[in-house]
Amino acid sequence: MGFGWSKNNKNILQDEEGRPFGKEAEFTINGKTQSVSGQDILPTMPLVNFIRERTNLMGTKFMCREGVCGACIVSVTSIHPATGKPNTFAVNSCLIPVLACHGWSISTVEDLGSRTLGYHKIIKRLAAANGSQCGYCSPGMVMNMYSLLEKNPKMTMKDVENSFGGNICRCTGYRPILDAFKSFTSDCSASLQTKLADMEDLMDESKYCSKEKYHANKRTPKPYVNRLQFDLKEGGTFWFRPDQLKEVFQILDMIGIKHYRFISGNTGQGIYHIRIEPEVYIDLNAVPELHAVSTTPEGISMGASVNLTEAMEFFYKMAYEQPAKFEYLKALADHFDMIANIPVRNTGTLGGNLYMKHSNHDFSSDIFILLEMVNAELVIADFYGEKITVGLLDFLKTDMNRKIIITILLPNLDNRTYYVRTFKIMPRAQSAHNYVNAGFMCKMDKKSYNILEKPNLVFGGIKPDFIHAKNTEEYLTGKTLIDPNVLKEALNILELELEPDHILPDASPEYRKGLALSLFYKFVLSVAPDKVKKDYQSGGPLLERPVSQSKQTFDTESSVWPLSRPVPKIESIIQCSGEARYANDLPNIPGQLWAQLILADRGGAVIIKVDTEEALKIEGVVAFYKAEDIPGVNDYYPATMILVKDDRELLTGFKWQLDLSCFKFVFPCRAIT
Repeated sequence: MGFGWSKNNKNILQDEEGRPFGKEAEFTINGKTQSVSGQDILPTMPLVNFIRERTNLMGTKFMCREGVCGACIVSVTSIHPATGKPNTFAVNSCLIPVLACHGWSISTVEDLGSRTLGYHKIIKRLAAANGSQCGYCSPGMVMNMYSLLEKNPKMTMKDVENSFGGNICRCTGYRPILDAFKSFTSDCSASLQTKLADMEDLMDESKYCSKEKYHANKRTPKPYVNRLQFDLKEGGTFWFRPDQLKEVFQILDMIGIKHYRFISGNTGQGIYHIRIEPEVYIDLNAVPELHAVSTTPEGISMGASVNLTEAMEFFYKMAYEQPAKFEYLKALADHFDMIANIPVRNTGTLGGNLYMKHSNHDFSSDIFILLEMVNAELVIADFYGEKITVGLLDFLKTDMNRKIIITILLPNLDNRTYYVRTFKIMPRAQSAHNYVNAGFMCKMDKKSYNILEKPNLVFGGIKPDFIHAKNTEEYLTGKTLIDPNVLKEALNILELELEPDHILPDASPEYRKGLALSLFYKFVLSVAPDKVKKDYQSGGPLLERPVSQSKQTFDTESSVWPLSRPVPKIESIIQCSGEARYANDLPNIPGQLWAQLILADRGGAVIIKVDTEEALKIEGVVAFYKAEDIPGVNDYYPATMILVKDDRELLTGFKWQLDLSCFKFVFPCRAIT
């Protein structure tokens, strides 16, 4: 296999084995094949833009463009590059470049029904539960739930409550939304199912549905040529999609000093936006070696492109099947559950997270903290294919130019001697950056609680160059961890070591130092709860929130129904199905203009003169309007309402008045005597 720049832009890679290269990214949206060449779009075009602009499917919304709000969620079925098995999952379409969707089968909310075809039960139940107010977030909620059920039809109510941290609703309140989705769970109460079934009956489907009930289309990805190569319309910008690890090395060698970017989940855009547009994009989603997971005599080997969801599932599996060596992985998996949210974890990769930490040392990476805590190692290869194995701290010092993380190595840890705990304190349970995160690992005699070797006390959120509490680690070596005097001295040493920086919007240094000390204290309390005074025992375990319960009642008398009978609002069904149209769903019209407020840079400044001559020369600028150009009073108050008490007016009961002095319409209102 050899690579080289060709003389023309139509053949960038030369393949000595004769295997074909795809010239277009191909995928399906709701069963319809879409083909995109590099000449059609910008390499950074996200999937949500393609869905809305090229297929005119407006049910997929957008807002934050950082993978937090969930308005853009769609469902994807793809073939796993290492196992060859199909997998269905939710993704934030605002983060995924459309060129990286090659081979995907994508379903938007329109694939789950309409007024003419009937609606999927998820749509109907969310509407019936009054789970939609403005409705802008509802299609994303529906698609997240659809993806969850496709993957796990037997999910529980607890699973539902833990699966919507990436869906923000600003007006409905989550009680009715959770009620609707809990009705699909395996442990749902019969009363909730009956309640929502009754509510669905109130919606007369004959008004907007065909007689045939809608059933979801299960999309199976079609076989595609995995390898892609094409130049993009910007000129001098290239996109590669290799399907072998050796091709990645050859591409890195071939491009020389050109600025490049690896593409996988691309979820890092939610934290750090691209500062410099790369000349070369290398899509790693088709390389099996980077997605492989295996056990070795020394531990576990995970490809750098393994996503966080897959890593969590594997960690739980190994902790259950081989607790003697991998019980500690449960603590890591539990911590992963606090990172971002499910759609982000479905595509965000272990290697991508570590690359962000490498490029931005101030990034308080949970993945980095956890891997450093358990003495994990990274296998890194350069463009010659030469490999080195380094620890996480050495990784931060390694020049990663034209190098790639191949695998992450996790050790065996004997559960008879190792004790592992992790913590993360943040504003909310998911989709939030931490104030402080920490990981503690001690090898000790679990009878005497003597520490047998230097422990790992690792912190994030203190300052970029503070990772290990080295002085405290040295002090604890050989000590009895649960000795009150040892604990007291360890806390004193740790307090001296902790010197948090203060960079807004971070919490205050004093607060973060207090958190770090408290987390270490909590760790010690959890080591031997039976040795701790009863008054302090509750400080050791993490608080576990039970499944929430809710109840909604309506003050109504059934004897007078349908008068005062509670029913879902009429438009909720088209909001949940994505059929409702909002202002930014409407197409532009010819000659449409956009207005922009122009504000002074300095508050309190006195504007003496506004010179618009140069501004009006700019292409596309049509006019400039000052406050003086707007007639009437410059305010946003609603029109005034006047109550009239006049015998003649009482005869009609209404009065119109137009106050020209302030250019306000005074609307009619009923006279009150």
